[in-house]
Amino acid sequence: MKRDEYIAAVEGYFEALDAGRLDGVLTYFAADAEFTIQTAFITCRGRDLGIRGMFVQFLADYRNISHTDFEHIVDPAGQSISSRFRVELDNKTGGHETKHSVNHWYFENGKFKRVYVWIGGDNVLGE
Repeated sequence: MKRDEYIAAVEGYFEALDAGRLDGVLTYFAADAEFTIQTAFITCRGRDLGIRGMFVQFLADYRNISHTDFEHIVDPAGQSISSRFRVELDNKTGGHETKHSVNHWYFENGKFKRVYVWIGGDNVLGE
């Protein structure tokens, strides 16, 4: 993959997530992918079980999600990308949160194989 393709994958993934399109989100992951929320010591394993379950819960908790202000560092030789960004979240009870996050994605055959997430503040993903 080329540099722009890594960026397009990451931003396309967040576009699907912000729109609440769970199946669209999951198309970016390999079947045996792992998703680790490093700041919460949680790892979700498998696209169709652990990762799906995490996103079902996340999408159920928030009525509005917006990822913006991306800064990317791409390593095509290492099949990886790191991104820093801002997240605006409106929960179902009317509360609002602003988060800052850094994610690292490692690809295999054009899909996310391993994802590592650092979130500022309380964890909003997973358990």
